[in-house]
Amino acid sequence: MLTRADFSPITFENRDRIEEYFARCPQYHSESSIVTILSWAHCAPCSFAEYKNHLIITCTMDGETGIHTPIGIYDPELFKELLSFARKENFSVEIFEEETRNRIKETYPQIPITENRNYFEYCYSTESLANLKGKKYLNIRGQINTFNARWKYRVEKISAENIREVTELVSEWAREKQHTKNTILNEEITAAQFSLEHWDKLPLEGIAIRIEEDNRLAGMAVWEIQNKDAALIHFEKGLLQYPGIYKIINKETARKLLGKVRWINRESDMGEPGLREAKLRYHPEYFVKAYYIPAEDIPETLS
Repeated sequence: MLTRADFSPITFENRDRIEEYFARCPQYHSESSIVTILSWAHCAPCSFAEYKNHLIITCTMDGETGIHTPIGIYDPELFKELLSFARKENFSVEIFEEETRNRIKETYPQIPITENRNYFEYCYSTESLANLKGKKYLNIRGQINTFNARWKYRVEKISAENIREVTELVSEWAREKQHTKNTILNEEITAAQFSLEHWDKLPLEGIAIRIEEDNRLAGMAVWEIQNKDAALIHFEKGLLQYPGIYKIINKETARKLLGKVRWINRESDMGEPGLREAKLRYHPEYFVKAYYIPAEDIPETLS
């Protein structure tokens, strides 16, 4: 039977084991990304178990633990065991795959599955974001034109040559946002700084936007190629004194990814109304949805 003793913290030392499963069974939600797992470990530590040829991940945040559905070929007996374990340990069951959700509904129609809208991830056509054609992008194109009329910029690949400046940009952005007054924002800054500090150890790529007149960085984006279809944007930061900078970041990121992946996943809005509005403004093609089952909704006896 699955027990707590089967789980170990996810670290740089055992990340290869995690990535082997991700490569074998491609993942599409940021919760199943080694970058997310390691960069956010300061506030949401994850553990893993290799159990019956499957990978099982748990994540704890604010004292609440969720257990992800097993990664591997669907095994109904294993899933039944996981449900019983989650109920016993008072863990919620976290679901990030539609196929798994559908199998649960079919096998256990008595168990309610709840949508976690705040963690739906926004996915866009790379081609659409790179070209911004059509009436629906008219306002965005106007903001880009206004930016270009005011500043000249160049796009730089994030590398050893400029990563210190990129880190300073993130710190400056944090000061502008007064991040210490916002817990979620503060945790994100820590995650971004961790990723930059461990740039050579993580599967990351990125760009920085340099304003030529000021010879300073005004924006950055960091991503990973999560699977053959999609890139996952982990961080985007731009300075307030350059209005429209996020439109430039988004477009230049898409240009870099054009021809490499079909989709760009810009992650969730975490329930922030302003962020939700901004992400919807770019017209997502689809969502990578998230669901959960609270421990109390799992029956004591599973048929």
